[in-house]
Amino acid sequence: MNLKKHSFGVTLAGALLFGLPALSMNDDIPGVGEPGGPGRVLSPAEMEQWLAGRAIFDMPMHKSRGLGFPEMNADSCRGCHQDPAVGGAGGYELNVSRAGFDNFGSGPFINIPGGQGFSKLYPSWVPGREEYDTLLADVFEQRQTPSILGDGLIDAISDAEILSNEDPMDANMDGIFGVARIVSVGGGTEVGRFGWKGQVPHLEDFTRDAMGGELGLTTPADGRGFAFTSDSDSVADPELSEGEVDDITFFMVELGAPLRTFSADPDVALGESLFTSVGCAKCHTPSLMGAAGPVPLYSNLLIHNVMPSNFRGMEEPGAPAGFFQTPPLWGIKDTAPYMHDGRGENLTEAILAHDGEAVAVRTAFQVLSAGDQAAVIAFLNDL
Repeated sequence: MNLKKHSFGVTLAGALLFGLPALSMNDDIPGVGEPGGPGRVLSPAEMEQWLAGRAIFDMPMHKSRGLGFPEMNADSCRGCHQDPAVGGAGGYELNVSRAGFDNFGSGPFINIPGGQGFSKLYPSWVPGREEYDTLLADVFEQRQTPSILGDGLIDAISDAEILSNEDPMDANMDGIFGVARIVSVGGGTEVGRFGWKGQVPHLEDFTRDAMGGELGLTTPADGRGFAFTSDSDSVADPELSEGEVDDITFFMVELGAPLRTFSADPDVALGESLFTSVGCAKCHTPSLMGAAGPVPLYSNLLIHNVMPSNFRGMEEPGAPAGFFQTPPLWGIKDTAPYMHDGRGENLTEAILAHDGEAVAVRTAFQVLSAGDQAAVIAFLNDL
């Protein structure tokens, strides 16, 4: 089944289902295995829902839909998640900021009024546009847009699988202390899978959180604490229905994971061996067991300290300043810049930006010959 054959007619049906504008007649739907396409062949009903979710993800929102409450970072999901396709990563220009107060580095860290989120935009119809000077903040941190491609497979990795790789006391004495991010949800606790600090357990939580925090759109409450349920604009809450939340979540769940090239170049095989021998695979675990088999994400989904000791940044329960979740490496060649704030313009810079627990691994890479370093990069570009 070639999903690229699903052209404007099917797209129009999916869009009209929720009163959304149809995708462009020239906007082909990627097929299975293509960036931005489904990860498997979908039934006609599933394809209809996937297209409806894609239309919402792609749709530039408007004041009439409740955009901004009063802040926002973009007017659509695609506005940030776009490289190499809809649902992918974002460049430097799409970075957003977080702010807090850490007493000029002496601590303790305190959230500013309203939380750490430091939205890029006030819609033009909101008074006080760009008046940020009243914030009590002395530390700021950038956040780079991660790719969503393949996140449905990550969503299905069990808590137990992630927890099985923890090493909070460095029992193997390799200098690396990986821990899962434990998040309070609905009166209980769960393992976080998404976000630079692993603060979101599942993709439906991500949908509700991002709709509120990135677009200023309210969604129905589900008892898990991630939904923004009301705001002060004139549009009735919730501004997205439960059906729309389900559809956009289904679209993300079924987005295919980046596929490895498996180049026959001998440098790629050499680079893969070196990737393991220098220690990169200690955190960037080649695969974790998912619901339907191994998921080749190249991450352990654990939180690690990868910044220097004097690093100042955002703190959250279970994720102090400088601690970030190991990002998956699949499809990494298409997701520059790298690290949580984009400080690595290319893959070599990203490796050299690792510090903290990763010092020994970084040093092992640095002492490689230029040819061996190039082989590691060739391997990463094959993922």
